[in-house]
Amino acid sequence: MLIPGIIPDKEPVLRVGIILPEDRKTTIFLDIHEPGSCHIELDNKKSNLPGTGKLKLELRENIISLSVPEPTSGLSADKEQENKHCHKVKLRQEKPDSYVMVNDVPAGRGFHWLKEIAVKLPGSIEIDIKKGFLCLTNELPLETYLACVATSEMSAESPASFIEAQTIAARSWMLANVERKHVELGFDVCNDDCCQRYQGVNNITRTSIEGAARTRGQVLMWKDTICDARYSKSCGGIMEKFENLWDGDPLPYMQNIADGPGEFNIDLTREDDMREWVSQVPETYCSPHYIPENQLKKYMGKVDEESNYFRWEKKVSQEELCVNLNNKLDIDADKVVSLTPLKRGGSGRLLELEIKYLSKEGKTISMIIEKDYEVRRLLHKDFLFSSAIIIEELYADQTNIHVSEIKVPAAFIYKGAGWGHGAGMCQIGGIGMSLKGHSAEEIVSHYYPGAELKKIY
Repeated sequence: MLIPGIIPDKEPVLRVGIILPEDRKTTIFLDIHEPGSCHIELDNKKSNLPGTGKLKLELRENIISLSVPEPTSGLSADKEQENKHCHKVKLRQEKPDSYVMVNDVPAGRGFHWLKEIAVKLPGSIEIDIKKGFLCLTNELPLETYLACVATSEMSAESPASFIEAQTIAARSWMLANVERKHVELGFDVCNDDCCQRYQGVNNITRTSIEGAARTRGQVLMWKDTICDARYSKSCGGIMEKFENLWDGDPLPYMQNIADGPGEFNIDLTREDDMREWVSQVPETYCSPHYIPENQLKKYMGKVDEESNYFRWEKKVSQEELCVNLNNKLDIDADKVVSLTPLKRGGSGRLLELEIKYLSKEGKTISMIIEKDYEVRRLLHKDFLFSSAIIIEELYADQTNIHVSEIKVPAAFIYKGAGWGHGAGMCQIGGIGMSLKGHSAEEIVSHYYPGAELKKIY
């Protein structure tokens, strides 16, 4: 595993969580791809289970039971391989182009685009028991991981200079090793949006392999520290500051900067300016001026939802909003009276929002929601693309609701900008820059101003 504060002088080996305890898996099916390329160990001892074909792992009373569910070369067709029992399984692959297919892996945990996919994993695979469920970890060299991340985060159709920029940002974030969200589980990162999207070699291409090779060992540095180079799908036109989104000291290379060749004379912390901004389509790298909406799909990751991301609109009914708030906050809202922005970041993202509602007992209650993530989580059951929104109340004569002399909206309309937190590299904007001929160095310099690109191994 990576060590905090240590800048490596040679390529590290990563441990990536693929199936987590929160996935509550008690059965895992593996498909070993390359005959003779895989050696299996049970509790650190070599096993005589075949290193090719299918393998079934089941959790039974805190023991892993292994079996071959289908006949494999060398086995009788009418006799299933005898079960083996252990606490830990390790599969070691000898060839660099071999892989193990893992089925039913969650992608998009915590988001409405959650689905299960099959992933092809290179390197070594480890399955053990954590918190009462099966846990699967992939161990592999960092540069192999990065070649996979580049085309898991975005499509393999993305232009080469963007793939290189994405690889530099992903490598920098990984080696900055700041968040360490899963360290107690024994791995450096997970496979999902929580950390960085990693779907094994599913989407790997010559372009992503070459992108990792051409930028090998290159990271963004601020003075003597590797940059915490976070990124999101679309900033919506202006990037957000680090300190407005996460705890910690401000990062000088993450500021409110226009995502375009020029500046905008607008202050998105002001409601009037924000309303004007969302109603426009300014000429920014992540806008349809650089990537038309009808061409965007081919550049997006395979698990992403198809939609407009630069400017979008969502409607939520009074009933839907109350159900969502009650479920997620454990309150007893009967009707939401108002949603009032109190504080915005420089990208227009909401940092404080007042929710005023009537309880089922008829009391008027006000509460303050803080943080971009919480606004996105609470205002819609599907998790809003972004908190850079203006909120309109919908009153229709036939659906007006009146409670104790208080006029209550029938629905709320969110008009928004961007997708994600908006700090650091805007991925769609980076593609827009790449399509206009900008190099990887120019892309990362734009999104992490003042950071130095340095080769550390």
